[in-house]
Amino acid sequence: WFRSITKMKILLKGVQCGEDVVLAYKAGVDGVVLSNHGGRQLDTSRSGIEILPEAMDALRAAGYDKEKFSVFIDGGIRRGADIFKAIALGATGVGLGRPVLYSLASYGQKGVVRMADLLQDELTMVMRLSGTPAVKDITPSHVITRNLADHFVPLPCDNLQSSTYQPLLPASRI
Repeated sequence: WFRSITKMKILLKGVQCGEDVVLAYKAGVDGVVLSNHGGRQLDTSRSGIEILPEAMDALRAAGYDKEKFSVFIDGGIRRGADIFKAIALGATGVGLGRPVLYSLASYGQKGVVRMADLLQDELTMVMRLSGTPAVKDITPSHVITRNLADHFVPLPCDNLQSSTYQPLLPASRI
């Protein structure tokens, strides 16, 4: 139905798993936006960058054509290094939401231009430090994905608390 009313590309936003990316590809949409909608609806759902490796693996297994289907991620992009990681893992592009809003609200149009300049400068620096002179040279081997899903920062153990106080036990174990 959408194809009958528009000539624009059709993207499906809010995809959260590789299987749904493949379904979107097979349904004939032009691409997907991997997004948790800012985490507002499901605050424990995975971010776009977490879904990206699974989505790309599923698409490769389905034999997708990179020229006909685009994969974008939306959310969590704050630095040029985030853009680099997304490209390395297979994203066609990234969406910028909050950085644009914060820049616009604080400094107006000049703030948005400055934010874009900063992201471009940071991306260029990461590319130089990684030995990738062009975007096409960025590959998955440039990023480490084993801790991609970690949502917590490990804290040092509090030995005083753990050795001084008796641990709380469930009532069934007392």
